[in-house]
Parts: sequence; structure tokens; C-alpha cells
Amino acid sequence: MMPTCAKCGKPILEGMRFCPYCGQSLAAEEMEQFEPAKGEIVTAVAAPSHIVGREGTYALAMTSEKLIFARIREVELDRAKGELRQAGIFMPGSSSSDNVSRFYEMSPEQVIKETNGNFSVDASDVSSIRLSYDGDDGGKYIIKLRSDELELTFSLPYDKYYRDLLFRLFEGRITW
Repeated sequence: MMPTCAKCGKPILEGMRFCPYCGQSLAAEEMEQFEPAKGEIVTAVAAPSHIVGREGTYALAMTSEKLIFARIREVELDRAKGELRQAGIFMPGSSSSDNVSRFYEMSPEQVIKETNGNFSVDASDVSSIRLSYDGDDGGKYIIKLRSDELELTFSLPYDKYYRDLLFRLFEGRITW
């Protein structure tokens, strides 16, 4: 016996995803169901970041509660992509660091544990942020973060999006 569409009752073939007569989805029960993430999640990633006094390159994974500094590797940048990025045009894969989008799919704890040397700073512990601009090497932000236990200076590429993220997270504690 041939299966029929639950909406219009017309015959359909096995394996069809939509009824060819009325458009009813036939594979809805097979579709993956997504649940919203629970708890703290990575909401933004900025890279590459260099921390004064520390070796290597980092990505800055941000949550509503903390900054996570995650070690990454720098990769050779294709010249054409580099020129487009310099002109302010973003293309997937145009970063000079490895694929940091994976951090969006990880919990903050997983990001911290991924590589030895990763660490986090609770946003509530930060007493002040000083943001400045350095025009060398195509431009970058210099960020001086201060808390009771930590003074950290790091850089991020000159990108207004990164600046705006910092202003939102540290509202009232950031100076320019």
C-alpha cells in the first residue's frame, strides 16, 4: 500500500520530504530538534590577540560573564584575502589565525580546557579597561585590563565590532 500525505491524503513516494501536491513537510519527525543552550555560552570571538609578556597568539572568546583567552595558531594569509580584510571587507577564512568559530560550539569550560595555557577573567572582577589605538601594522586596539589580582595588556585587530563588544561587556568601566 502506498503511503499518503497526512494533510491532503494524496499518494506519495517513500523517502519524499515534501508532498508534491500541497507542500506539507513529510520528514518533520526526522528533523533534528535544537534546544537553546543552557547556562553560560560563548557569544563573540575576537582574534588574533597578542598578550604582552606571553608567547603565542590568542582568541578572545566572550561570554556575558567572562573573557576567555584561548591559544590559537597563526596561519599564512592569502594575499588577496589580506587585501580585502585590510579594506574592511570580511570573507570567511580571511583571518590570519586558525578557525576560531569552533569556540561558538563549545561551552566556556571546554574552551578553557582545550589548550594548555588558556585562561579566563571574570568580567565582574575587572575594575577598569583602557582602550587605545596603535596605527602600526594596519592598526590595532591596545587594551589594558585591570582587576584586583591582574593587570593584562593585549591587542586586538582594529575592528569597531570588537570595540563595541568591549564597551557592552564593560559598560561604565571602559575609557578611550
